[in-house]
Amino acid sequence: MRRLIYIAAAILLSLMAGTGAEAAENDLTGTAKNVVDSAGILIAEQAEAVGEAVAEAADPYRDRPEIDPDDWMYVLANPWNDIGDYTPELESLEGQQFDVRIIDDMKAMAGAARAEGLSVFLSSGYRSYATQTYLFNRKVDEYGEAVAQTIVARPGTSEHQTGLCCDITDRYYEMKDSSLENTQMYQWMSEHCDEYGFIVRFPKGKEDITGIIYEPWHFRYVGREAASYIMEHDLTLEEFLELYRN
Repeated sequence: MRRLIYIAAAILLSLMAGTGAEAAENDLTGTAKNVVDSAGILIAEQAEAVGEAVAEAADPYRDRPEIDPDDWMYVLANPWNDIGDYTPELESLEGQQFDVRIIDDMKAMAGAARAEGLSVFLSSGYRSYATQTYLFNRKVDEYGEAVAQTIVARPGTSEHQTGLCCDITDRYYEMKDSSLENTQMYQWMSEHCDEYGFIVRFPKGKEDITGIIYEPWHFRYVGREAASYIMEHDLTLEEFLELYRN
């Protein structure tokens, strides 16, 4: 780009020296004008690129989707957000209950996985406050409260109470531990779940943010637009929602 500018300047000075400023302005045509125009375009493009880089550095998530973080599909239940006795309108699917608004997408995702030859098993959907109390207390008895709260959410802080999530495993591999990530089921689900509005809710390496251990079986509904963005940028729901609160 600098070379083009130098060439343009040299041509302009040559014309001015030979015919005077007014004549040079009139004769600045053809190759000289093209060179100057090209230099101007390159300068503008570089300026735009620099501007984009600065904007990205200032806000790397400026391309986030326009959503209402207070919408129903973003209800946040975690160790720091207690939803009390929240109960959605429920509908049953394959022996589990879900918020009626996600039933169609859950059916579509399970159907697509089965079309790939995968043995989808919906092992746990909605859980009531009372059920969560029982499960939590059982883990407390088994491991103690400090460990229990990293495995099972306290009553009122479980996503299962929202009706927007499901534990999904292979029918022939029902172990719920980190080894599930090696199954074809998880590999397909983690790659395609966002196409149906779901995310891997408790990813590896984000335990300090979610407050929950890595769970390659737990999928949460947030809608297609948000799910695509979250999975593409390797975010948790907490991190995603924080983008809209600052």
